Amino acid sequence: MGKEEEKGIPVRVALRCRPLVPKELGEGCQACLAFVPGEPQVVVGTDKSFTYDFVFDPTTEQEEVFTSAVAPLVRGVFKGYNATVLAYGQTGSGKTYSMGGAYTSDQEHQPSVGVIPRVIQLLFREIERRADTDFTTRVSYLEIYNEEILDLLCPARDKSSQINIREDPKQGIKIVGLTEKAVGSGPEMVRCLEQGNTGRTVASTAMNSQSSRSHAIFTISVEQRKRSDKSSSFCSKLHLVDLAGSERQKKTKAEGDRLKEGININRGLLCLGNVISALGDDKKGGFVPYRDSKLTRLLQDSLGGNSHTVMIACVSPADSNMEETLNTLRYADRARKIKNKPVVNVDPQTAELHHLKQQVQQLQVLLLQAHGGTLPAAINEAPSENLQSLMERNRCLSEENEQLSRGLSEAAGQTAQMLERIILVRTPTPPTPGSAPPPPCKLDLQKLVETSPAGELREEVEAIRDLQQLITQLWVRGGPACFLSAYLAGATPDTSGCADAFTTQHALRQAQMSKELGELNKALALKEALARKMTQNDHHLQPIQSQYQDNMKSLEGEVANLQKEKEELLLALHSAKKDANQAKLSERRRKRLLELEGQMGELKKKLGDQAKLLKLKESTEHTVFKLNQEIRTMKSQRVQLMRQMKEDAEKFRQWKQQKDKEVIQLKERDRKRQYELLKLERDFQKQSSVLRRKTEEAAAANKRLKDALQKQQEVAEKRKESQNRGMEGTAARVKNWLANEVEVLVSTEEARRHLHELLEDRKTLAQDLALLKQKKEAGENPPPKLRRRTYSVTDLKVPEAEESITKQIESLETEMELRSAQIADLQQKLLDADSEDRARQRWENVATILEAKCALKYLVGELVASKVQVSRLEGRLRQSDASCGDLHKMLSEERAQAAQAEADLQGALVRLEQQHQEKVLYLLGQLQQSQAAEARLEESVSEREQQLLDRLRFQDEELEKMREVCEQNQHLLRENDAIRQKLTLLQVASGQKLSIPRAVGPSPDSSYEYVPPKPKPSRAARERARQRSVAADDLLSASAPSDSEDDDDWKPQRAARAAKRSTAGCACKGWCGNKQCGCRKQKAGCNPNCGCDAAKCRNREADAAASSPVRNRGPEMGGDPPKVTQAGAGLEPTTSASRARRCSSCVRLVSSWSPSAPQMPPMERERGTRPSPSSRALGPVHRASAQ
Repeated sequence: MGKEEEKGIPVRVALRCRPLVPKELGEGCQACLAFVPGEPQVVVGTDKSFTYDFVFDPTTEQEEVFTSAVAPLVRGVFKGYNATVLAYGQTGSGKTYSMGGAYTSDQEHQPSVGVIPRVIQLLFREIERRADTDFTTRVSYLEIYNEEILDLLCPARDKSSQINIREDPKQGIKIVGLTEKAVGSGPEMVRCLEQGNTGRTVASTAMNSQSSRSHAIFTISVEQRKRSDKSSSFCSKLHLVDLAGSERQKKTKAEGDRLKEGININRGLLCLGNVISALGDDKKGGFVPYRDSKLTRLLQDSLGGNSHTVMIACVSPADSNMEETLNTLRYADRARKIKNKPVVNVDPQTAELHHLKQQVQQLQVLLLQAHGGTLPAAINEAPSENLQSLMERNRCLSEENEQLSRGLSEAAGQTAQMLERIILVRTPTPPTPGSAPPPPCKLDLQKLVETSPAGELREEVEAIRDLQQLITQLWVRGGPACFLSAYLAGATPDTSGCADAFTTQHALRQAQMSKELGELNKALALKEALARKMTQNDHHLQPIQSQYQDNMKSLEGEVANLQKEKEELLLALHSAKKDANQAKLSERRRKRLLELEGQMGELKKKLGDQAKLLKLKESTEHTVFKLNQEIRTMKSQRVQLMRQMKEDAEKFRQWKQQKDKEVIQLKERDRKRQYELLKLERDFQKQSSVLRRKTEEAAAANKRLKDALQKQQEVAEKRKESQNRGMEGTAARVKNWLANEVEVLVSTEEARRHLHELLEDRKTLAQDLALLKQKKEAGENPPPKLRRRTYSVTDLKVPEAEESITKQIESLETEMELRSAQIADLQQKLLDADSEDRARQRWENVATILEAKCALKYLVGELVASKVQVSRLEGRLRQSDASCGDLHKMLSEERAQAAQAEADLQGALVRLEQQHQEKVLYLLGQLQQSQAAEARLEESVSEREQQLLDRLRFQDEELEKMREVCEQNQHLLRENDAIRQKLTLLQVASGQKLSIPRAVGPSPDSSYEYVPPKPKPSRAARERARQRSVAADDLLSASAPSDSEDDDDWKPQRAARAAKRSTAGCACKGWCGNKQCGCRKQKAGCNPNCGCDAAKCRNREADAAASSPVRNRGPEMGGDPPKVTQAGAGLEPTTSASRARRCSSCVRLVSSWSPSAPQMPPMERERGTRPSPSSRALGPVHRASAQ
């Protein structure tokens, strides 16, 4: 450790200033900080300067801040030193940005990355560069929110009560219950940082939209150990602290939870400021209030302790925040005066080993001196002092060793008794004769004996005895041998040496057997747990095993049956090969044979799996049997070991009881002798003191009385003289000084009030200026919709408006410059008046009690006068308020009366207007009624005439239509007669009756007369009718020239079958679009007898479209006569009754028709296509009605 470290290393301070934010620019704020180029110095105002270790202006990048201020601390961590980086400043000054508290992995290569991510990168680069050292890194992340410590790496953050702060005299401040995660790479540590950042408390205030509401501490612990020298070990910590910013409620507009958070933040920062003040003031040098806050308690090592510390003070350059900026600069300046004393953090065991090595070297030097060798001068000067210290340390270690041995033996006895009780309660099985512990147990016991701490204890005892013997020999040879031998004889007699040896041996033996017993119990518990679990598994497997056995039997039966069936099928297959007619049957048998072989393969596979499970169960049972044997063996060993421990403990207890009894007897005798001696001495001193006191009191009383009277007279005279002589001058001086100070403070507060008003005025002016600039920009660049316009008077006035806006902008800028100059002047005056030295020297002028009394008297008088004046002003104010209230009351009454009068007048006016409007409305109503009556009369006459004309025209049209319909009916009747003649000829030729179905009558909802349908015939009747029916194609083909009648092979049955096929129809479920449809296959269209869906069928539409031109042409145009099918219109014999019936139906059709309700024939409504042949005659009527 160097001289600089012994004296202390100051806290290094880096000042960082952020740029002006848009909000501050919008308010017209100016920069109040100036930076000296090339120097770490900043100037506030005009002449107030501060110097720090590092100063970074607003143009400095994050990389430069990290490289200059923080990187040396990270490299010092690898030397074993603790380090702390502390960010402090006003809220919204850039602390979290500088530290990288909002870092995510997406920002890895951005230049805005803060200190913490860069520290992580540099840390792991250095670790990779040091390949000869083993490193262990751990990380923790906490926040102090409302004076509660929250673990940011723990998912259950509500367990803050489990985190406590403890102080270790060797390791310093420790946090109990805090999560520490071991990390091995940079990305893993970054994930921990991101996890903590997401859980950190952040809220929005008027000054910062992402304001940190808690203090955060990110701690990285690094433990390093040389691979070549395992004894050299260093452990260091790096604390990265992001403090919450100090804030004022007036500026942040905080309420509710935000206000509570701000109060706790300011409280913690106040405690931190008190600690910095106490550490930075050399004159105080007293108590440092670390325990006033949890923040200062956690930073105890970082401030004035074992750490290299860098404080990054973040400030705002805006003159509106000048007071907070100045406080931060003073805060940082005081922090520079703190002296830390960092030391290399070596492992305690390594340090103790190093210390023991130094002692051995010193003893070796002393041994050389005793043998006549030369020693350094420092050892020759005071050998006796070193020897005395070594002897004292040896005695202390011996006592401590004796106490530890005694406690160890007692603990071993208690452990043995408790274990014996446990074993007795568990009722272990008796040990089997000749059993031996298994080889693994022997190996474990041997390892425990080798690695037991009892061996270390034995080595320490032997080392202490060697040191005692060496010191004794040196003292006998080189110093007063008699004193040394007497000291050694008194310190370590033979009896005490034997007792210590016996006690130590018993303690070591008990500790060793306790360790063996503990390991044996652990191994026994593991074996029992394993055996219990395997037994439970066997119990669970028993029903499964029985089920598997049943399954195996059933599977074997199935395999036998399948094998038998397979053989039969093979025989049948061989026999089937001989007969060619059984090819299909043999093919089926062959397929069945393949299926049976597959099933047999699967069943055999299942049998194999179940056989494996049975073998596994047998091996498990064997393992359980072996474990039970080992458990019985270990229990027998445990019983033997417990019995041996009990015997040893009983022997030691008897020996210790005897020794304790002897010691108690000796102590009792010594106590009695000491009590008698003290009693005699006390009686003698009491008698002598009584006599001496009586003589001395008599002489002292007389002398004291004379001295008191004389001193009282002298003091009274001096007090009168001093009061008369110095009272008037002191009182006047103190009064003038206090009056001046009060005047300065009042002026300062007035200046602050005016400064605040000026800042508000400038803010308002800046807002107005921004609005005017927006208006000007909108006028210069109008929106596209407004650029095309016509020139008017307003367009001519636009240049004048722009000119006035420009003048207003110039005047506002001038006003803002004036306000900025006034603000700068006031701030400079406040800096001069409110200096830190002035506040410190203010009360140094009051040095005596007399001056303090004069100052207090003057202040009390001023306070009373101020109170009286305030009460007088408050009385006047109350009177003014009362008179003002009366005036307001009178004014409100007058206003109420005026309002009432105005309401009355308004109501009267409204009533008059209503009466006037009613009269006007009445007259207008009368006028409108007369005009409406005239108009209605004219309209009724014109409408009647128009109706009569329309009716006459309509009747003429209907008569013309009726003539056309009668002509068409006559034509149809002639066609009907011709067709009936053909039917008669066909009937005579075929020799059987021809059944022609009747036409389907109109539906009940049509305009025709409804004829109810006939009941459906039975199934046999339908079959007979179907046999006797003739297709319409056959009927129509008779009129064409054909030689079918002359053909000798022609038979009526063939025509009947064709008629049956044509009338039966198809039964398709689809669209009838291919030749799978029976109708399309016969090149015929689908009819209503078909089972297909009429909406989907395409064969109907095609047939209707193909036949419609022929139908429209009629017989006179050379077309074919209409087809007659089962669904078509029926043909009746030509009689006078039928003609009359048709004519009457036509007359009813015409009479029931009206223009407002045109109807479609029923067949057309059913088909949704062109009219059928039976309704073609009525087509013109319907077409006319549709028009």
